[in-house]
Amino acid sequence: MERPWDIPKPIVKNFENKLLEKIYILEVNLQRRQLNDMQRILLTLKKKEIIDELARQKHSLTFPKKGQKGFQPMPAKYFVNIKDAKKSLSNEAGVSIRTLEKAQKIFAEGSEELKNRVLDGKTSISHAYTKVKRQEKHRKPKPIPEGEWAVILADPPWPYDFPLRGAPDAHYPRMTREEILEMKFPSAEDAVLFLWATNPQLEFAIEVMNSKGFSYRTNMVWAKDIFGTGYYFRGQHELLLLGIKGGMPPPIEEVRFPSVLMSPRRKHSEKPEEVYEIIETMYPNQKYIELFARPTSRRKDWSYWGLEA
Repeated sequence: MERPWDIPKPIVKNFENKLLEKIYILEVNLQRRQLNDMQRILLTLKKKEIIDELARQKHSLTFPKKGQKGFQPMPAKYFVNIKDAKKSLSNEAGVSIRTLEKAQKIFAEGSEELKNRVLDGKTSISHAYTKVKRQEKHRKPKPIPEGEWAVILADPPWPYDFPLRGAPDAHYPRMTREEILEMKFPSAEDAVLFLWATNPQLEFAIEVMNSKGFSYRTNMVWAKDIFGTGYYFRGQHELLLLGIKGGMPPPIEEVRFPSVLMSPRRKHSEKPEEVYEIIETMYPNQKYIELFARPTSRRKDWSYWGLEA
């Protein structure tokens, strides 16, 4: 049976102001063992903000305010070398300076959903940082090369409503339907478009083709040696749609290829090298451009545009 004198006496702490109280609460929370790296970093950064505010308040009480006689900038004693500050913060959070910098970028530029996933331990700091960097590139894409191309190969980052294992946004930022439809393809008056399309996005892919001024004609099937994911069928093939604009003629009969290309599956989004040879053979001596390119090598007479081009 617990006796009254066995109950520990509560600790009463008095603080000069609310900021010191907040710092104490954060320091207590930082001692919790179950915190993950992102949670410790968040608490550490919040503590730094309060300490900085405390320094500013101390300065305003000690020195005249801006515009008053005798005003001077905050003394150097309130400033810490950036490198030393990062080292101190990383030590307190128990992470490397690089991890701290990644976390700061996630907090500054990541979506609320992404930040919450990292704080909940569902996504690693490194993975979230990679997504933020890719989104940064997506927000500031390089302009498409000037000119008009008669032969265009495109592999848009199709939007998906339901994530699957190996989902595209784990590898590159996806675009919305509106962004893809509004994008201008630099095509000549007479041109051919080879458009990679996934099976779930086939209907939308034809809509995209039409929005660029091309009329759908046919497709080639890339049959892979290994199947992947899918809600109905486990996908083992991709489609290469062909559309025509203006008076672009079909290839001569001698260079018309079979509609099925048997080729092994490669890394995520990497397409068969044979496709470039097929296109060049069907439409020789043309200006070629690949949009949304992720080239493993660069071919003569081709221009490339994309986040990883």
